[in-house]
Amino acid sequence: MKEATSRILEQIKIVIFIYMIICAVQMFSLHTPLVDLLAATAVSFTLVVLAIVAKNFVKHPDLPGFAWATVISFILTLPISPLSDFIVSTVGKFNFTLVGLPLLAFAGISVGEQLGVLKKLSWKIVVISFFVMASTYWGSALISQIIMTMNHTI
Repeated sequence: MKEATSRILEQIKIVIFIYMIICAVQMFSLHTPLVDLLAATAVSFTLVVLAIVAKNFVKHPDLPGFAWATVISFILTLPISPLSDFIVSTVGKFNFTLVGLPLLAFAGISVGEQLGVLKKLSWKIVVISFFVMASTYWGSALISQIIMTMNHTI
């Protein structure tokens, strides 16, 4: 129990740092009002903390943190949830394109710290990664093209 609590607190420290970056970017680049930003941060942070706690205490199914965040957010924003309108309208103040920037930076840092592991992997992982990313891009572009053509947007 003490070990799980320690892990949770360590993860929350990282999340707080990420939210500080997100808030700074939102305030200075988009001029988001501070009141809206604090409310969106509080609601989003609460969802993340719930996901961290679930990840560390729920053993079956053994899901990663992002999956718990997705499941919890999905359930709480279902139309039948009494919190749905509040969560959607409050968190909607975030520009999620900018929210992704610090997350990608931390992902890069975590990969950079594991270069030894990446060196042990075969060169084939680079080829596979390229095809996965290219397929995702072209698949998304194709779906967008079809939908936009059907809607007469293009």
